[in-house]
Amino acid sequence: MTSDAEEISPVAAAAAAAGVVDERIRSLSTASEASEDSATALLPDVTFGPTNHTGMGSPRSNRESQPLLGARHEVDDFNHWPDDPHFTDLVRQAETSIETGIYPERIYQGSSGSYFVKNSSGKVIAVYKPKDEEPYGRLNPKWTKWLHKVCCPCCFGRSCLVPNQGYLSEAGASLVDQKLQLNVVPKTRVVKLASETFNYTRIDREKSRAKKMVSERFPKVGRHFHRIGLPPKVGSFQVFVEGYKDADYWLRRFEAEPLGETTSKQFQLQFERLVILDYIIRNTDRGNDNWLIKYEKPELAEEGEGEDWSMVKPPEVRVAAIDNGLAFPFKHPDSWRAYPYHWAWLPWAKIPFQHRDKGTGAASLV
Repeated sequence: MTSDAEEISPVAAAAAAAGVVDERIRSLSTASEASEDSATALLPDVTFGPTNHTGMGSPRSNRESQPLLGARHEVDDFNHWPDDPHFTDLVRQAETSIETGIYPERIYQGSSGSYFVKNSSGKVIAVYKPKDEEPYGRLNPKWTKWLHKVCCPCCFGRSCLVPNQGYLSEAGASLVDQKLQLNVVPKTRVVKLASETFNYTRIDREKSRAKKMVSERFPKVGRHFHRIGLPPKVGSFQVFVEGYKDADYWLRRFEAEPLGETTSKQFQLQFERLVILDYIIRNTDRGNDNWLIKYEKPELAEEGEGEDWSMVKPPEVRVAAIDNGLAFPFKHPDSWRAYPYHWAWLPWAKIPFQHRDKGTGAASLV
């Protein structure tokens, strides 16, 4: 004979079982949604520091778990760098402009999906390259690379590189540049952004549209959604440099109009820093179209009538090493494609390194 505390009615047992089943379904649904966003990650994402979160749908409010060395951790600490408030503010400007409808603009040059990111006033502040839109990424909007991958897989790509990790290579090149104090790579970090202009699958867009519709009509239900809006993409965020042009443009000009002695030495020093960077990261894609030169001609002013011109500002030349996404090979290129440095044929490459930049970490390398 059992007591009242030990008796379990069939109705109570059925209700308890239903509750367990419902809880199991909710956990599986949440896990399924998180796994869809991280299914394409070949390597663990990089996180930095804690951040504040804003409204739903913003990349800063993304609390989905991502794989990290076999474990799952919260990734609500993206897009925040306590040691670099200027860069953090720049990313905040990009997020704010996207939320107000000023979306990144796709760059139609190149072989991958890359975007000009703007601030609230419409000024370009950065270049963003999502991971899944890299040359051989599954969402690359440039159909030529897809055709290469399908029709001629043996003739394209780089067997010495880990596929679709260009965003890490971009950030790594910037880190090497900072450690050696070369100052030729625009600051680049790994960032998460979401925008209507990015290339998403139809399923992602339909899910986002459905969630927004449900949230607007049934606010109480919408508050239980894990995320409203398109899923954020991880990629490289490189600060935009103004006043620079392709190196090929200025190199041709320098041939017709040679630089002065002082400016030529200045350019030689900048060129040597580019060479040092490419040797260390073993860049496999350094053509004259993916490094930039900024040349500011001297400014002259007339002091008075009948007198000679006087120089107000001396000429200045700077170098910017961009497009570092095909660097850091895990082995030396040993296939029929050698990936040479295209600057090796320039006249500045024939000059022995004579300028020691003692103020940088590269001084001990040359």
